Amino acid sequence: MKPIPQVPIENLITRNMLAFARNPLAFFETNRQKYGDVYESNLSPFLRMFVFCKPEYVKYLLIDNAKNYTKSFAYGFLKRALGNGLVTSEGDFWLRQRRIAQPAFHRERLTALVQTMTDAIDDLLLRMENYKAKGQAFDVADEMMRLTSDIAAKALFSSDISGFKDKVIDCINNLNLSISNMIKSPFSRFVGWFPTPNNLFFKKNQKEFDKIIYLLIENRRKAHAEGYNDLLQMLLEAKDEETGESMDDEQLRDEVITLFAAGSETSSNALAWAIFLLASHPDKKEKLKTEIREVLRGATPQLADIQKLTYTNQVIQETLRLYPPAWIVGRQAKEDDEIDGYFIPKKTQTIMPTWVIHRHPDLWDSPQSFQPERFESELVKTRHKFAHFPFGGGPRFCIGNNFAMMEMTLALAMIFQRFDFELMDKQNIVEEPMITLKPKYGIWVQVK
Repeated sequence: MKPIPQVPIENLITRNMLAFARNPLAFFETNRQKYGDVYESNLSPFLRMFVFCKPEYVKYLLIDNAKNYTKSFAYGFLKRALGNGLVTSEGDFWLRQRRIAQPAFHRERLTALVQTMTDAIDDLLLRMENYKAKGQAFDVADEMMRLTSDIAAKALFSSDISGFKDKVIDCINNLNLSISNMIKSPFSRFVGWFPTPNNLFFKKNQKEFDKIIYLLIENRRKAHAEGYNDLLQMLLEAKDEETGESMDDEQLRDEVITLFAAGSETSSNALAWAIFLLASHPDKKEKLKTEIREVLRGATPQLADIQKLTYTNQVIQETLRLYPPAWIVGRQAKEDDEIDGYFIPKKTQTIMPTWVIHRHPDLWDSPQSFQPERFESELVKTRHKFAHFPFGGGPRFCIGNNFAMMEMTLALAMIFQRFDFELMDKQNIVEEPMITLKPKYGIWVQVK
């Protein structure tokens, strides 16, 4: 067996957890540069972690031998907020839930959502017009979150959440922060019950979010099913093949909260980073706007236009390379295993830092630069499939990938068809790797 390089222990008790907590992105990238594409860095005396930074290893863990790997330790914390939904559940239960939800994301259903999405984007454009009229700067990350929350509510649950939209967004952001703090603490696995400030903050926001979600479920149960053709209705009507039982409210809550949070948080961050990159690269922005003019000719985009917006798609793919919302993927070995001569003991955490692989100099020329042209179809064919995996891979490939790509394509096309943006001076734009990769202080722009 090949020996796995080990990152020196920083502290006897916390091992390397504090270095990881200070700056996770730098932690993984610096160690890759020092120790190579495979290394061991234990985050606590109870947490053995092997890090894999090659596409071939990612493919093995997510596809070739996926049956030997469950979700990593971090998903245990995520489960506190999301419950046993599609993101966190495992085994036969996950497969059953996936089969129930999958039809909601088929192409014909997505086709029906184009109007829903463009209506929500029109509302965003009205807000931007107002900012422009007032000469007022705004945080584009916040506005993208408002947009994707609107779309998630209307597309997945046929609900208008305008009455409590700000509360929903606050809850999602606060739960994100709380869970990230738990993951970065060497002791949080053992004190989840203890009333620490972070645990109390988490429970407060979870209770508020649950109240909203249970209200959506209660209102739907009271309503007549006719006229609803959304995911919530599908989940309500689903029956267990063996027992014939329907989901109880707790199961419904887990699935609804998972899809609602995931459907808004990831796309909003990607759109915010895309606008930042385009505002920072005038030549790429003009190329995008030229395509939008030629394809749309001033009209609202329709489904047929999405396939024609090829450069817009490339901009999104390159944004997802540089700023992947799911910046890290983790699995835990169920049994002993071996990858390329490296022995992986049972219960080892196997970490695939998407951020690092997406910027790996062996895989990408000028990896730090913004070059959407990398995703021209002929160039894509020359790369390993897992050199770029923003939606994961294998059986747990993101169920909402087509939904997200359609949403982001429509949003960028409609926004840049009408507006331009100037980044505000003297702002500190920093990546914050929480559950998803966020701009820590937002991205402040002025509409032009």
